[in-house]
Amino acid sequence: MAYYTEKQIMQARSIDLLTYLQTCEPTELVHIRGNTYCTREHDSLKISNGKWMWWSRGFGGATALDYLIKVKGLNFTDAMKILTEGANAPSFYMIGNIVEKNQTISNRKNLEKIKRE
Repeated sequence: MAYYTEKQIMQARSIDLLTYLQTCEPTELVHIRGNTYCTREHDSLKISNGKWMWWSRGFGGATALDYLIKVKGLNFTDAMKILTEGANAPSFYMIGNIVEKNQTISNRKNLEKIKRE
């Protein structure tokens, strides 16, 4: 059984689903409108504002780790392996840049909304 440090677990839990899909499974991501997305496999699974909800199943989460366990059916160790090891593991440097970009876009949209009001 693999052992993961607290730091590795914290890093994995810091990856939101949108960032994970943009980085590791970009063909699975479908843009609906604004900052709302769904997946090709599950069109009732909506991703928005750093959280996701699988409406047809009645549950959701915030992180890629939640998604891999609850939706993909992986156990914790296998989900951690995807997020921390191997060629398809998201680079924390790359993810940091995507998260920063998503936050900048979100902040810009909020400023535009405030200006309109």
